[in-house]
Amino acid sequence: MLVIGLSTAAVAKTNVLGSAVEPAAAAGAVAQGAGPYKDPDFRQLDSWIVIHEDNTASFFVGKTDGGQGTGTAFRQMMCDELDMPYNSSRLLMGDSFLSVDQGGSGGSDGIEVDGWPMRRTAAEARRVLLDLASARFALPVSALTVANAVISVTADPSKSVTYGELIGGKRFNVTLTGNNINATTGIAKVKSVNDFKIVGQSINRYDIPPKVDGSLTWAVDVKVPGMVHARNVRPPFFGAQLVSIDESSVNGLPGFLKVLSKGNYVAVVAEREEQAIKAAEQLKVTWAKTEGLVMPTSEQLYDFIRAAKPNSSTAPANTGDVDAAFTTAAKIVEAEYEVPFHGHQALGPAHGIADPRDGQMTIWSNDMKIYGHRNGVADFLGMPRDQVRAIWLEGPQLYGRTAADDAGFEAAWIAKELNRPVRMQWMRHEETTWDTKGPAYVFKMKGSLDEAGNVTGWHYDARACDYNHLGYNVPQTVLISQLQGNRLRNSAGVVTPAGGGSASPAEMYVIPNRRNTRHVVGLPLIWETPIRTANLRDPNGPQVTFAGESFIDELAFAAKADPVQFRLKLLTASTEDDAGFKRARSIATVKATAELYGWDSRPSPNPRAVNGDIATGRGISYCYRVQTVIVTIAEVEVNLNTGRVWVKRFTVGADCGLVINPEGLRNTIEGNTLHAMSRAMFEEFKWDAEKVTSVDWLTYLTGTHLDAPRKFDIVLVNGDPNPNRHDLPHYGAGEPPHKPTAAAIANAIFDATGVRIRRIPLTPERVLAALQTK
Repeated sequence: MLVIGLSTAAVAKTNVLGSAVEPAAAAGAVAQGAGPYKDPDFRQLDSWIVIHEDNTASFFVGKTDGGQGTGTAFRQMMCDELDMPYNSSRLLMGDSFLSVDQGGSGGSDGIEVDGWPMRRTAAEARRVLLDLASARFALPVSALTVANAVISVTADPSKSVTYGELIGGKRFNVTLTGNNINATTGIAKVKSVNDFKIVGQSINRYDIPPKVDGSLTWAVDVKVPGMVHARNVRPPFFGAQLVSIDESSVNGLPGFLKVLSKGNYVAVVAEREEQAIKAAEQLKVTWAKTEGLVMPTSEQLYDFIRAAKPNSSTAPANTGDVDAAFTTAAKIVEAEYEVPFHGHQALGPAHGIADPRDGQMTIWSNDMKIYGHRNGVADFLGMPRDQVRAIWLEGPQLYGRTAADDAGFEAAWIAKELNRPVRMQWMRHEETTWDTKGPAYVFKMKGSLDEAGNVTGWHYDARACDYNHLGYNVPQTVLISQLQGNRLRNSAGVVTPAGGGSASPAEMYVIPNRRNTRHVVGLPLIWETPIRTANLRDPNGPQVTFAGESFIDELAFAAKADPVQFRLKLLTASTEDDAGFKRARSIATVKATAELYGWDSRPSPNPRAVNGDIATGRGISYCYRVQTVIVTIAEVEVNLNTGRVWVKRFTVGADCGLVINPEGLRNTIEGNTLHAMSRAMFEEFKWDAEKVTSVDWLTYLTGTHLDAPRKFDIVLVNGDPNPNRHDLPHYGAGEPPHKPTAAAIANAIFDATGVRIRRIPLTPERVLAALQTK
């Protein structure tokens, strides 16, 4: 077998140095080798690629796959650059000891950013192999042909050698330049887009069959010899302070081992899982209230956000003279929008397994930032970093900073305290209550039109309830750390919660006079609270786009304009573009999506919407995320008697640049849009003055299969001005389709009914109330 290595030396070189050794464990293995667990050197190609004697390859990448099929896409890119058949490869992701640290998943950057070093390392491996074949045949590389991991003499194809035969079990050391992992590069250039054979094909995902037949080892399935089970006992109300624990209340339970507590953190440990559950339910804990704490209820949230003094405000972003535009306007439009806290609501609650044997710590988790998980746990436990190993396996927690961070830290702390392997599993009520939330928002919008219906002024004002926004695996802010009394501090040692943030709409509209103002407010309880804000799929994007694209529709209504033509007019009012050609690609995507839908040009609302008790309408929403452009059209049916809204059809246009796997991209867009639909129509985190009331699937509603649309159409657009360019970049798709969905649905409800809903979720009760006051 072959191991190829990369380093940062300026000139690449090749040496054969003894036998090769493959990075050891396959994904899911529970055996751990002895530490220290050094970081794989991303400058060594050994850390990325192994070629085996049977002419297959193993790829090691520092990402995780949240069920979108990015692992399949990574294999496609690397196999294409290496000229290796796809089925002759396998992939290992997210093991801090075996795979390079690419940060795990997040930001929809797996394909867009991290795909490039994968491609370049594979291209360099191909170059080195061709050099070896050149020496073997005593011919220049230009006289050789490579295909399917076989190098042949072009003039005499009977003379050939496989990659596996060529290496002969020897190890290559190859050095590369690159001052960070994303810049890792070699002498070889990546292929032209036009030369790809595997990229662009709808290769079947390798992870689906084991998920269907049950053979996949999920993170929750890991079992370690001697493992015990832990459950948390959470504070029962806002600001609860631990007074006492009556351990005698559980001492007689079968399998009960120990109660652990520190500060306001309490957990029980038992030999078996059901015993730990019973102990957590039965343990008698006395809690005291925090004197003087007054929390607004979820029904009072928006008034609280409006009245609260901001913790921070962003300096206004001004273009032109907004006040003058309003003064001279023919028409002024104003509106306010409201978005609640949303939870991740993973199908399975958070969990983590930690093994502390031999003075080390190995953690199995589905935390998407597995490398940060390793670093944070080491810091939290006061352990040397190279004595901690974190292994990612698949699971339900993803799409932002989820509770997987917290569960892994809890398992590791308890394991160290007991010096035994520990499996921590959250309960359903715990997951719904304590999972981190996407921030709530209140928006104030004001726009102006001239006599011709042109937008002349725009004032966007956003208030996000996002103070003490939690980062990934920050050892001072994970839940166990907060409950134990730790606080995030600045360099001077002063307690300083993370400031949080808010965002502005992402679009390419030409509005001559703009003002964007943004603020962050916090709730009265900052630490040790279930209302913890963190990244949720496309942080801030769905909230901001709901307000921005709903308001664009309101301006179109005021101008008596068709919503598609109104947007195109705003997009085409300038020819200036950015380096990614987002303007040109936005125009192309809006047009292609409207064409696929069969959009008939007319203003909203639809004068022929009502048929009996059902009103039908369509709505459009457009935005971009980083460089990916997304347009969503929703078609809805509104029951005028009940207020129930059914999205009967979605049409989505996406320009993600170079498409690696078309079917995988379509699946990503569908799943993303349905997730966003659930948030837009059903999801709202609620609480009263004392405690959280959203604790399960009945009190925190989500969309189900019964709510799925009848039809889902997707058009993949290449709107680049030079669509056949050899270097067409690949962009991300894991989050962008989430952004425009809520606004598209709300705009469709207006088209169907003439009623504008400015607060989500778009529940039957809210829609019916609006219809009755029309």
